Amino acid sequence: MARTSPDISQTASLDVLIAGAGYVGVAVAVSIKSARPSLSVAVVDAAPPGVWQRDGRSSAIAAAASRMLDQLGCWSDIAPEAQAITEMIVTDSRTSDPVRPVFLTFDGEIAPGEPFAHMVDNKVLNGALRKKAAVLGIDLLEGVGVTGFEEAPGGLTVHLADGTSLVTRLLVAADGVNSRLREMAGIKTVKWEYGQSGIVCTVAHERPHNGQIGR
Repeated sequence: MARTSPDISQTASLDVLIAGAGYVGVAVAVSIKSARPSLSVAVVDAAPPGVWQRDGRSSAIAAAASRMLDQLGCWSDIAPEAQAITEMIVTDSRTSDPVRPVFLTFDGEIAPGEPFAHMVDNKVLNGALRKKAAVLGIDLLEGVGVTGFEEAPGGLTVHLADGTSLVTRLLVAADGVNSRLREMAGIKTVKWEYGQSGIVCTVAHERPHNGQIGR
């Protein structure tokens, strides 16, 4: 995993500071550092160290995303733990209904031997990205979030919850769908309610699912 660096606040100036150490934030850090190794890149996250390892959620990784992860040198660590999705069927019916109309379906491969998506545990995805971040020398400070920022010569002064500050040329808000940094920056969003709810759970199958989901 990427090293936790308590001395990151002593850095005179960073090129890129990313707020949020979920897989999105760490992927951004790895992408930037891989493309420009000379840049100083760091990640800060409000969650305590090790919380990501207890994440029980999973994510559907489309083929384009798995190709990106392969380019970043992470997919080889993820692939053994990934479940290929070979078919997806979306219906709106009860299991007892005699007719179950199909509204949306995907199947097959986008290339020989390449499924259109995989299901991956978030902790596996995050772990592979953190491993790559450590190799690239990306600093990671956990347990301290961003409380504010202000313009400074050549960039921004970013204030952290522990009272320290960092100067960075670019601040990336990867702190979730309800991003506090986005609100601080005054970036507006447009959203609407669908009036629907969903249940997410992990189940054990009595019979093989053969890579089919959503039925």
